[in-house]
Amino acid sequence: MNGREIMQYISSGKIPPRIPFAPTIYEHAAKIINVTPSQMARDPDLIVAGQLTAYRLYRHDIVSVGVDIYNVEAEALGCRVIFPLDEVLPYIDGVLLSEDTDLNELKIPDPHKDGRMPVFLEACRKIHEKIGDEVPVNGTIVGPFTLAAILRGFEDFLMDLMFEPDSARRLLKFTKQIGLTYAKAFIDCGVGVAVNESWIAPPLLSPDLFSSIVLPFETGLIKEIKQLGLKNVALISGGDTAPIAQYLVETGTSLLMADYNTDQRAISRLCRKHGINLRASIDAKIVEYGNEEEMTAAAEKVISTCAEGGRFIFGCGVASYNTPAENINLLKQIVEKLNPYNR
Repeated sequence: MNGREIMQYISSGKIPPRIPFAPTIYEHAAKIINVTPSQMARDPDLIVAGQLTAYRLYRHDIVSVGVDIYNVEAEALGCRVIFPLDEVLPYIDGVLLSEDTDLNELKIPDPHKDGRMPVFLEACRKIHEKIGDEVPVNGTIVGPFTLAAILRGFEDFLMDLMFEPDSARRLLKFTKQIGLTYAKAFIDCGVGVAVNESWIAPPLLSPDLFSSIVLPFETGLIKEIKQLGLKNVALISGGDTAPIAQYLVETGTSLLMADYNTDQRAISRLCRKHGINLRASIDAKIVEYGNEEEMTAAAEKVISTCAEGGRFIFGCGVASYNTPAENINLLKQIVEKLNPYNR
């Protein structure tokens, strides 16, 4: 059963014959074709080569296409991105919306023209053409809160949320529209969409602020993406999301993530109750540095906690640039041996 088949299987609520295996491969794809993340991040053909090579190596069940995923929309708006010459990921230098910068000066980027958005659209289209029949291929967009915090600066945006909520909502409305526009472009390429919101997890953002101000924009974005014809939309956030999980299940998402450092059991229960797929992960550092015994112990814990009911996908976070390929394959073999669905 290939990745597309097994994801359709679990999304229908059936118990699968095996656990879907979904390491997140971004900068690691650059390593396995011997280029730097910065080289790959600007070249659609290198992205295609890296993702296809990774898929041939690991045969994972979801292919999420990206490199420096939190920079792309911000760069298209005018943020300066630094591209290191070594294995370090590209990063943003400075903020775009300071006190003397008006949001009215910005416009929604055109995904087909602005910054590197077209690079990732082209890469997704080509990857989907090659392997989309056998595995789901997803483009990555930045969620409204995280993009707003990147543009405004995290601490300043938190102050806006507390003391200038109308201003914060105005920026969230703008960033939601950017996400929707980029999502439509990915859908037009034939691929799925994952909304990435790594900065919503406590203690970065309080549950009260998330539920009272941010949640409607998350819910609205996912609803509008689905109205474009995409049945399943993933909402991905690492960190300790258990304190906001009761709100995350209200967003309309088809898939949530439970990171290694959160209450995976509680999130698993909520996902089962609401018919949402769960990708639960072990610590990516264990995959990079750990031995077979350590990986087995971590995998056993996640599987015993989250596999009940079948709507479960095994993850290991974002594989680092230097994670040995043999470690990822070893982890896959461990997960196969621990399969609780054998029958």
